[in-house]
Amino acid sequence: MSAHEHMSREHQSTEHLSNDALLDMLYGLDGHEPHLRECAVCAERFSELRRKREILASAVDLSREVSSDFLAAQRRKIYARLEQPEPKRLRWAPALAMACLVAVGMLVYHPSTPPTPQQHGEVSDSQLFSDAYSMDQSLEPSAAAPIHALFEGGN
Repeated sequence: MSAHEHMSREHQSTEHLSNDALLDMLYGLDGHEPHLRECAVCAERFSELRRKREILASAVDLSREVSSDFLAAQRRKIYARLEQPEPKRLRWAPALAMACLVAVGMLVYHPSTPPTPQQHGEVSDSQLFSDAYSMDQSLEPSAAAPIHALFEGGN
């Protein structure tokens, strides 16, 4: 394989530089000079960017100074714009968004109905004292009764 074929195969396997990489190189931020020596397409794109930059630089007269009157007028326009009140058309947008969120929340949220208390018949004082006395005298907690009933019910 000749050196020329080797170079063309390397050229085919390498990717071309992006526009950002070429611009970085144009402004001296990044160096891809070895790639430009090997890749004619990228070298041509880089030289085209350089030509456009020179044309633009020559079109702008950098020797002419900006007058202080121009700068003062520009500053007055900026201050006048800063003193103008904020447009009122979007002031209501946050309140409207919050109202929509509250409405959606109310539509989505369905509170469970509170359980209605069970209505028992009238309990006499003697029955109440009897139940209270039996709870006080029992050694087993009332929460353990259902578990205890599981074992007694199977016999």
